[in-house]
Amino acid sequence: MNLLAECNKCGKCKETCPSYQIFLNESFCPRGRLRLIKALQENEITCEKSFKNRIFSCLLCGSCESCCPLNIDVTTLIYETRTKMKKGVFQYLFKYFSFYPEIFFSIFSILNHIKNSLNIKNLPYFNRFPSPNIKRQANFLQVYSRLKPKGRIAIFSGCSSNYLMPSITESLIYILNWLNYEVIVPKQHCCAAPLLAAGFKKEAVKLAKKNVEIYKSFNIDGVVTPCPTCAHFIEDVYKEIIGQGLNVLRLADLFENTLEEFKGDSNGHVFFHVSCHTFNYVKDADNILKLLKKFGIDASKKTGCCGFGGIFSFLFEKQSMDILKKKVLEYEKADMIISSCPNCIIQLKSAMKDKKILHYVEVIKKILLKGEKNGKVI
Repeated sequence: MNLLAECNKCGKCKETCPSYQIFLNESFCPRGRLRLIKALQENEITCEKSFKNRIFSCLLCGSCESCCPLNIDVTTLIYETRTKMKKGVFQYLFKYFSFYPEIFFSIFSILNHIKNSLNIKNLPYFNRFPSPNIKRQANFLQVYSRLKPKGRIAIFSGCSSNYLMPSITESLIYILNWLNYEVIVPKQHCCAAPLLAAGFKKEAVKLAKKNVEIYKSFNIDGVVTPCPTCAHFIEDVYKEIIGQGLNVLRLADLFENTLEEFKGDSNGHVFFHVSCHTFNYVKDADNILKLLKKFGIDASKKTGCCGFGGIFSFLFEKQSMDILKKKVLEYEKADMIISSCPNCIIQLKSAMKDKKILHYVEVIKKILLKGEKNGKVI
C-alpha cells in the first residue's frame, strides 16, 4: 500500500472518472478514495457504510490509471481494500454466481419467465438483461476441426456471451474456422472478475488457477475471448494474483495476412462503442476499427463508460442508469452501434431497444456468410 503516499493529488483522475462525473463529490473520485483508504489505515476513520459506498462505487474501469502521471495502480488498491471489508448480501451473490453461473442463470431464467408471464415491466435489474440460454451450455470439450488447420485456438467465452448472448461465441467460432484454425471450447468457468470485484481474492485465486490448469492442458496457440474484461483478467490480472496468465490473442491480429477485402453494409451512422476495459487495458480498439474497415464498415470511434461496471450496476442502479442516459443521447442518431464488450451491449440494449447493437464478431460473421453465399466458400 506504499502507493497511497505517491499520489500528488493533481486531480487528473477526476476528469475521466465516471463515478465522479455522476456523484460530483470528491470522495467518489480516485483521489478521494485513496485518501479515504489511507485514513482507514491510519485509524482516522472506521469502515462504516459511507466508506463502503465510496469504495464500491468505483466501476474498476481503469480510466484513472490510464491518465495518472505517476501510474498509480488504483484498481489493485480498491481490490485489496474490498478484500478486507465485511461482505454484504450482494457480494455473496457475486461469489456464488462466479462458482455456479449455470445455477444463477437457471434461477434468473425462471424469474424472467415469471416476470414476462405476469407482464411486470418495472422489476429492478431484470429489465436490463436478456433471457438466459441455459440449454446451449455443454459440460464437455467441444472441438471445431478444419482440414489441415494453420493452428489450434481455444475460446474463453465469458459468462455474458456463454449464457446471455451465445451468438457472439458462435460467431467467433465461425470466424476462427474461416481463418482455418481448429477451435476448441473447453468447459467454461467464470474468469473470476466478479469475485475480485466483490472482495473475494482467495476465491478468485482458486478460480484463476482452475482456468489456467484447464487451458494450459491443451496444445494451443493461444486463447481468444470476445470479452475485454475476461481478456484483461486471464492475461494480466492472473499474473498478479497467481503469477501466470493465459496467452490471449487479438482477433484483429489473426487477420493480418488476409489480403481479401470484403464489402459490408454500413449505410447510415455507425458508431464503435469502445468499452472501458478495451480502451484502458486491452488497448486494441484501433485495431478492431481497422478490421471493421477491412470489412467495409466505416465506424466512428466513441469512448466513455456505459455505466454497467459489474457489481456497480447492482449496488448503484440509479447512478448506473444516469451514466447510461448520457450514452443514449450520444447515440441518438446512430443507425448501428458496434461494441467489443458483451456487457456494454447488454447495458446499451436495455435503453435502446430500437437500435441495432452488435458485437463486432457478429458483424464480421454476417459479412463472411454473405461472401460465402456469393461463392467465397470457407
